[in-house]
Amino acid sequence: MDEQHSSRGLFDFTRAWLHRRQFVRFLISGAVNTVVTYLIYVGLVLIVPYPVAYTFTTIVGIFISYVLNALFVFRRRLELTAALQYPVVYIVQYLLGLGLLYILVEKAGMNKFFAPFFIVIATVPVTYLMSRFIMGRRALGNRRT
Repeated sequence: MDEQHSSRGLFDFTRAWLHRRQFVRFLISGAVNTVVTYLIYVGLVLIVPYPVAYTFTTIVGIFISYVLNALFVFRRRLELTAALQYPVVYIVQYLLGLGLLYILVEKAGMNKFFAPFFIVIATVPVTYLMSRFIMGRRALGNRRT
């Protein structure tokens, strides 16, 4: 088997596997969003207080997350109704995250550059379930992916 044929087969297998695994796609899109917003957070925390940096990156992250989750995770068109409901997910995540950030930095003495990683781990299950409720219930053909 030549290398091009083998690579194409692996690509097709990976694409088909991801198509069937909604939570895996959610984790991938979350990882992309996390890297982008973390880089923004690090840049901002050098010039503004960490709560301001966290707030700004949360807002940017909502927009990135909605687009990635709609198009990649739940395979939906971008829609105004879902876009208007989607920030509710992140209001809950933001409040939970800001509280955890305060506890980790101020009470536990954790470095403000590393605390957001623990916040992501703690909030992923809540974020997925709420996102799926808002967008997943309108998935194409109402089939489970």
